[in-house]
Amino acid sequence: MEKIGLKYGLFTAIALIGYFLLMKLFGLAHIIELRFLNGVIMAIGVTMSIRALKIIRQGNLGYFEGLGVGIITSVLATAIFAAFMVVYIKAFDDSLLKVLSGNQFVGERLAITPGVVVFIVLMLEGVISGFMVSFIAMQWFKRPDHKVPGSP
Repeated sequence: MEKIGLKYGLFTAIALIGYFLLMKLFGLAHIIELRFLNGVIMAIGVTMSIRALKIIRQGNLGYFEGLGVGIITSVLATAIFAAFMVVYIKAFDDSLLKVLSGNQFVGERLAITPGVVVFIVLMLEGVISGFMVSFIAMQWFKRPDHKVPGSP
């Protein structure tokens, strides 16, 4: 289970980094609304990891196993992407800090510790969306005979 989560977490992180670099190449990195597609990339990665686990288990996938592999995938992908963004902002281009400082929730804290704030915001955003996607995906991937104990 952990092996699949790590594999797909790495693939998802590479996709997130590639998407960011592509946005930067086309000059679209400052458009905050395009970060919605990060959630789509995360959803694809998490769903593929749960699907891979179900295939390996020959369809006999426990609910919490699938949820766990989805969460492992999202946490790893988000941690790698957040670390990349902190390094990228600190080493190459701090213009994204100006965009984030316009946000009323992040703005004043960003001036004090920009690296920590960027990392925490990205981790919260990615892990929460990854957990929600894992939960939703498991409604699809759970066993068909999954019933509440004691029900007809």
